[in-house]
Parts: sequence; structure tokens; C-alpha cells
Amino acid sequence: MGVIQDRALARLADPEALGALLGPRARFLVEHTHDLTYERIDSVAALRVRTAAAQWPLFPPAARRGTWHQTVPGITLADFRWEGERAEPVWIDVLAELEVDLVAETDPGGLDSLVVRAVDAYATLDEFRARFRFLDLDAFMRRHGLVTVEDLRESGEYLRAEVRLRRPPVFDPGDPVNRRTVALDAAVVVGAGDDVAWAVRAARLVAAAARDRPLPPGTFGTRVAPYALVAAFPAPVPSPSPAGAGLEPARIERLLADAGVAAVFLD
Repeated sequence: MGVIQDRALARLADPEALGALLGPRARFLVEHTHDLTYERIDSVAALRVRTAAAQWPLFPPAARRGTWHQTVPGITLADFRWEGERAEPVWIDVLAELEVDLVAETDPGGLDSLVVRAVDAYATLDEFRARFRFLDLDAFMRRHGLVTVEDLRESGEYLRAEVRLRRPPVFDPGDPVNRRTVALDAAVVVGAGDDVAWAVRAARLVAAAARDRPLPPGTFGTRVAPYALVAAFPAPVPSPSPAGAGLEPARIERLLADAGVAAVFLD
């Protein structure tokens, strides 16, 4: 790292300074580390950095596969495999433990009622069809070789289930039950204003190295990634000519967001 990156690293290792940079990206960080199929984030109240550690090594497990040949007494072929840590780690410039306070709407799921009744009092096919609004009776009978209502009655017994799903209450953002605190880890790599591609590659290497790490359980959504990926860019050195200027921050932010990486800029 150069002097500019070293100064950026020192600032990012300060929990208060890092929290100020990550605060506007809190929703992005949560959404890219959790599957929120049954949750909807209404608003983010605060983001706190509990700890921030500089230059954190990440050792992804390494696997090797080979063959073992034996000629006496007979020829055999076997796989010989072992797992271990790589000699060279993937470096995370700053590893931070975060807490995000937010307001979210959650679908409680579940059943309100389940009633199962036997269907046996029907004299015509139309009466049977009226009992099952979502059944294509004609296709059902063709598939099972049935022609008359007597065939239908003799082919088996039929049950009708009435399922009522639990209705969630009207969402109230001010209700304390909708306030949640989400814990997650952020892996920050320090880039340079003129090397956005490096930052994307570095973040992807961290994601690949952490791919097989166990995911901690949580009470909000389903955790899908061990780290929220962040690329931090120090203030660029002024270029003597417009031709040497790098990408604008807005373009960098869009480019990294498409790759699942949050971008922050130090002034």
C-alpha cells in the first residue's frame, strides 16, 4: 500500500469513522447478506461498528485430489484427498462487526385454521366439481380412465381441505415489535481512485475465499453470505489533465453495486 492507502486504512480502522461511512449503505449491506423473502425493510434507524480490525487474514480451505495406483496384487484406482489451509491468505483490509437497527415488516406465516372433510354426498359430476373449485375434473377423469360419476365414486375416497392462512396485522412502523437489530460482518478492501477493477477483484476474492465458511444463525431473514463486501476509495490525487481523470464516484458506485459490493469514498 502507498501513503494514501495507509492513511485511508487508519481512518477505516476507527469504528466511529467507519460507521459514518457505512451508515448510508446499511440497507445495501443487510440486503446483500440476507435473503429477505418474508421480510421488508421499511427504514434504517442506525448502524454501529462494534469492532474494526485492520489487515485480517482469511485462509480459505484448500482441497487437492489425486490418484493412487497399486499394481500388486492387482491394479486398483482410488482418490486421495486432503483439506487444509492455504499458505497464502486472502487479506481483508478492515474486518468490522456491525449492528444495524431497522424497522421491518415480517410475514408471520403459519395457518389460522385447517379443516378436512370427506366428500361423499354427490349425485352428479357437476356437484363434485362444485366442491373443488381448483380441480380440472375433466382432465382428472381422463388421466385416471374415469367416465361416469359412478366410476368417480368407486375409484376412491375424496377429502376436501379448507386452509386459511394467518393474516398479518396492519403494519405499524412505530410498533416496537417491528424494530429489529441485525448483526453482520463487513469485509472492507481499500482501493485506489484510478483502479476500480482491482477493488472489484479484491472483493470477489474475499467472497470466494469465504464461500464455504459456516453462516451464523440469526433472527432476521436467512443469512446467505458471511461478509458484506465494501470497497473504500481514498481521495484521488488531482490529475494535471482532464484525460487522466478517473471514473466519477456515481459510476463507481453503480459498477460495484452490480457486483454486490458497496462503495464508500473518503474525502
